Amino acid sequence: MQSQNNQYLQFVGKPHISAVIAGGRRRVNYTFEDKSELVEEYDINNHELISRKWKRLSNIKESQWIYEVGEAPIDQQSELKLSNTNPIFVRKDTPQHFQYRVRNLTYPEDVYQVEIDEKSQEIVIRTTNKKYYKRFAIPDIRRANLKLEQGKATHVYKNNTLIVSYPKPDQILEREYQIRQEFDKLNKKKPKEGDLECVQQ
Repeated sequence: MQSQNNQYLQFVGKPHISAVIAGGRRRVNYTFEDKSELVEEYDINNHELISRKWKRLSNIKESQWIYEVGEAPIDQQSELKLSNTNPIFVRKDTPQHFQYRVRNLTYPEDVYQVEIDEKSQEIVIRTTNKKYYKRFAIPDIRRANLKLEQGKATHVYKNNTLIVSYPKPDQILEREYQIRQEFDKLNKKKPKEGDLECVQQ
């Protein structure tokens, strides 16, 4: 899984990689030199990235998984413990776009503004009624040493959810295509639950 390995080399060093079929998904596990961990889960049929989560070592408290893509189980979602009406921010990409959703936003459609802060290289969500504010980076863009481009972030609002999209650059699309090609080769072996597909130092 060389193409997956390459995207994280400069970020946290060369990882040990293994892949296993678990829960009907292809789960790729990375363990890095500093003992931090990364797990990516893909749909075994269409190779869609379902979740990406990180766990980093901490001397202060027990480390917890931080979700970059997808949602944490309910028992890890502190915002749900407080109130199920609080805004919930989650990333769920499409094949062509990075996509972020903010659920439980009940303000009128015309109050939402989305722009790119070029200095911090973050996408900024704000409302004209000053009821919601959020800024975030796209980690994939930063790992690839690319920059966000003004005007490319778009948004729609429906069903009390704000959906913010940013088109994936060609470099990202090519890497994801290579990953799908690798998974297609693995699928030809007709993987089944529990199969260990790859171990790479």
